[in-house]
Amino acid sequence: MSLTAHWIDDHWKLQKRILNFCSVADHKGDTLGKQVEECLLDWGIDRLFTVTIDNASSNDKLIEYLKGVCEDWNGVVLKNKFLHVRCCAHIVNLVVKSGLEEHNHSIEKIRTAVKFVRSSPSRLKIFKKCAELEKISSRSLLTLDLETRWNATYLMLENAEKFEKAFARLAKVCRPFR
Repeated sequence: MSLTAHWIDDHWKLQKRILNFCSVADHKGDTLGKQVEECLLDWGIDRLFTVTIDNASSNDKLIEYLKGVCEDWNGVVLKNKFLHVRCCAHIVNLVVKSGLEEHNHSIEKIRTAVKFVRSSPSRLKIFKKCAELEKISSRSLLTLDLETRWNATYLMLENAEKFEKAFARLAKVCRPFR
């Protein structure tokens, strides 16, 4: 678990620091909450405005735990009304992944094609030749995505699109690819 602090200093400049980076025994909300509390107390932090975390259900429990322990602190702001802020990057990731599921069949076909080409040096050599014959620069070759990261899927699709004609040629010259 990584814990960072962000604040505005006396000169109205944004400051950010990594407070802690540690492994946790489990991802239960109370366990995470205790880790966060311990870290905050170690740093002498007794004022919180928000805690930004992803949408995991255990994080709802973490926030409940923190609200309970910090309600007696001097620095409670607006009765912790805004303590829980959901990570917008995580929300965008979930939305895009959901949208990609609608096109999963097409994406899976491209992923399979990329895996095929990258699976052996001889296949890659044949594919490079196909790209060369189609006058496609093979300097930036095919990238394979990580299914958990939509931006990696986007990059894989964007890259594969450049090689559409090379894939078509590969289908003509390489029987196993058809």
